[in-house]
Amino acid sequence: MTIREIAKLADVSPGVVSRVINQDPSLRISTTTRQRIESIIKKTGYQRKTSRYEIVILLALSQKRVSQDPYFSDLLQNILIYCRQNNLKVAKTIWLPDNVALAQLDKLHGVLVIGPFTTAAIKRMKRISNAFVLVDDNTSVPKTNQVKSNFDQITNKILDDFIIDHRNRISFVGGSIERINQSGKTWNNLIDLRLSTYYEWSKKHTLVPDIINVGLTIEDGKKAAQYLLNRKKETNYSFPNGIIALNDLIARGLIDTLSDNQIDVPNDVSVVSFDNLMVTKIKSPTITSIEIPTNELANAAVRLLRDQINHSLVGTNIITVPGDIIYRDSFPKIK
Repeated sequence: MTIREIAKLADVSPGVVSRVINQDPSLRISTTTRQRIESIIKKTGYQRKTSRYEIVILLALSQKRVSQDPYFSDLLQNILIYCRQNNLKVAKTIWLPDNVALAQLDKLHGVLVIGPFTTAAIKRMKRISNAFVLVDDNTSVPKTNQVKSNFDQITNKILDDFIIDHRNRISFVGGSIERINQSGKTWNNLIDLRLSTYYEWSKKHTLVPDIINVGLTIEDGKKAAQYLLNRKKETNYSFPNGIIALNDLIARGLIDTLSDNQIDVPNDVSVVSFDNLMVTKIKSPTITSIEIPTNELANAAVRLLRDQINHSLVGTNIITVPGDIIYRDSFPKIK
């Protein structure tokens, strides 16, 4: 008896049966449906396979970038946790994979790809792989199972709220990241989705984009603040009254330095960042931040890959995990 046959008897999708078998805590079905599936599983004598499927995780990011960026670090750790829970053995984690590494993908049961890769690289990996899921990359490749966040929608929401709050001198502190091609080399700079959203939004509202390209640490945030303070001395430069920071660490360094130099946050300038780390609330002013649940991203990605390997996935699945705005001192919620 297969998962597909059980699904047909229970009048549900194979994916639902697979998630019941694997005791997926995020599955939301009625008690009656769950009992019907479990009863059929018991009557048919279905036995869950105990052999572990071997997969590989490919990252288009350096180990240094992941270690500096809590978002990607948390995402990777959660993926490893859910792999263990779903009987998937991570045979290898490959950073900035090259042609040699990509050529070996067909020897494993599945591949989890954490972007950003070029479209050509994604197509090649997908063609070689037995099962394939693209994680946290908004590149559009037809018929590709994908899990991503709604960075674009939530960035637009913050920018619109800035305008409602009469803040129309808006800067973006953060920078581009590198897109990796199928040879494992930098192909070109990929503008982060949040940054590209900011840029397009600025053009739409006939505002001049003001982008301060820095790294990802608190020290980088301090440098960005000092850069803004130096420019403030120029008579032809208008200091921002709204700032989006690429992550919380940048925002912490930025806000602390501005506050030390008599710039009032949020009255003079409001600041919003991403990740909702502990650093947002360790001191005043606390930081308004976007929480993207890496736990849910990881769970959905591993589940998609597992269901492909089990042949219980139907069609192409694109899952968007929404973020939440956690309002604090640096940009209070507009009443």
